[in-house]
Amino acid sequence: MNKETVLDVRGMVPRERHPKIFAAWEALAVGGALKLVNDHDPKPLYYEFRAERGGEFEWTPLESGPETWSVEIKRVAAAPKPVSPAAQQAERPAWAAQAPVSEVDVRADLRAGNEPFPKIKAAAALARPGDVFVIRAIFDPKPLYELLRTKGFEAWTERLAEDDWKVYFYKTREGGCSCGGHGHH
Repeated sequence: MNKETVLDVRGMVPRERHPKIFAAWEALAVGGALKLVNDHDPKPLYYEFRAERGGEFEWTPLESGPETWSVEIKRVAAAPKPVSPAAQQAERPAWAAQAPVSEVDVRADLRAGNEPFPKIKAAAALARPGDVFVIRAIFDPKPLYELLRTKGFEAWTERLAEDDWKVYFYKTREGGCSCGGHGHH
């Protein structure tokens, strides 16, 4: 049985919580677990783990408020080798340089534990083919890429800081499947 690390972040300044949690996570061996104790539902943290550490963790809620929330975050796989920032920058598509029709900043929503998807969905609904809109988030929202791809968007991400990501979405076509109904995706 592996030792479980307990991390109580209730007394910490909110902006320091996620970096501390991820530092503790990085120190875990595969099979290790982090028990997180928090003063609110850590749903934004779950989304961040899913986006940045998908396939590497298991998330088990232990206590669900109203005063205390706790979850066990078990490391089930090692991290893949990272892509260098220089390689990421080199792949910037030309469309990401055009002026966006809107910028949706959901960083405060994510930090407060609020669901940002309604704001993102509204911005996506207003975009027409050829438009770019930008989302600012506290992590790389990878699950959103596939969702918006099915609506006719391409994505490109720029990491500005540890907790500041700028995601460009380019509307290439009207939403829905353009595969001609052949059943492949």
